[in-house]
Amino acid sequence: MSFGNIFKKVLVWRTLIFAVAVLAMFILPARPRFTNLTPTASTGDLLTMWSNFDGLHYLSIAQYHYDFPGKTDLSYAFFPVYPWLIRTANIFGSCLISGLFLSHLFFIAALFFLYRLVLLDEKPRIAKSTIFLVLLFPTSLFFGSVYSESLFLLLAVLSFYFARKKYFLLACLAAMVASATRVTGIFLWPVVAYEFWLAYGKSLKRSLNPSAIWLALPPLGLLSYMRFQFEKIGDPLFFAHIQSVFTGRTTDKLILIHQVFYRYFRMLFLTDTNSSLYFAVVLEFLSASLILLVLILSIKKIRFSYWIFMFFSFLLPSFSGTFMSVPRYVLVLFPMYIFLAKFLDRMHPFIRYAYYTLCIIFSVFAIAFFTRGYFIG
Repeated sequence: MSFGNIFKKVLVWRTLIFAVAVLAMFILPARPRFTNLTPTASTGDLLTMWSNFDGLHYLSIAQYHYDFPGKTDLSYAFFPVYPWLIRTANIFGSCLISGLFLSHLFFIAALFFLYRLVLLDEKPRIAKSTIFLVLLFPTSLFFGSVYSESLFLLLAVLSFYFARKKYFLLACLAAMVASATRVTGIFLWPVVAYEFWLAYGKSLKRSLNPSAIWLALPPLGLLSYMRFQFEKIGDPLFFAHIQSVFTGRTTDKLILIHQVFYRYFRMLFLTDTNSSLYFAVVLEFLSASLILLVLILSIKKIRFSYWIFMFFSFLLPSFSGTFMSVPRYVLVLFPMYIFLAKFLDRMHPFIRYAYYTLCIIFSVFAIAFFTRGYFIG
């Protein structure tokens, strides 16, 4: 699959989600809070609807760094690489337009390299199915929004791709930038180290060579941001501590995953089924259940470095006692799509099309709610 073919698929995907968003403008009333939406539908919403919620923070940081007028400490919850790129590559004179342009560019590049990464182990049929499943995932709309998801997906894929090709300097550089893009980028450090160990025949003696120095690079992105926060407010982990205010996450104690599932079982029965909150709860519960099921079924069936990346990236947010935003967090866990592509390929067509149908239904609701100012992730 060429870069041009990937571009065409993304163009079709973008057209479809845009059509759903436009239709939603005439059905759902807007919730302007935490958005730049107008109270009544307008042509200006056609762009601003893709920067709702976290997108506003990224745009503010891109324009003013972390010292924008009227800022709150909440801005430190957002890592710096994506907004810095928007500010640096603001060729359109608008951070919003530049952010949307970059998100789509990163997404196309991510799918291009993901396809090639999958081909290292699988047949073209599986690689194509993997790309299709990424586009089909209910929260894939974030790849086309002013969010860091597309950039992080690209960096994660490149880290694995370069490591598999034994270009460890490039793999470590991509992992370093990823750890300054979002906190789960730090989990690329152990997987690159594992691939390095494999490349040298699983021999510790052979692995301790001059090129091993590159393995010190991946955590530098996160450490740099921690240092910045320490200099600014005296707390290197403030980006984590602010989560208790920003998202209601628990940061002062560890909550086990079975406790979180129990909480969501109760919420499924206690939440008003006629509210948008119920959709968010269902989506969060199903997303967490899907990735947990994939983790269980994929043990020893996918490359171990892929499994490690999925496991820790899912486990970290679940420790905070909620699956809030998990539908967006799992979106970038590309090994999940590789496993699902292989799994569904072996299943009866009815099961495949049932999964596709569910994804499409949830995608329509997710696009409609998000673009009209209802939180989904």
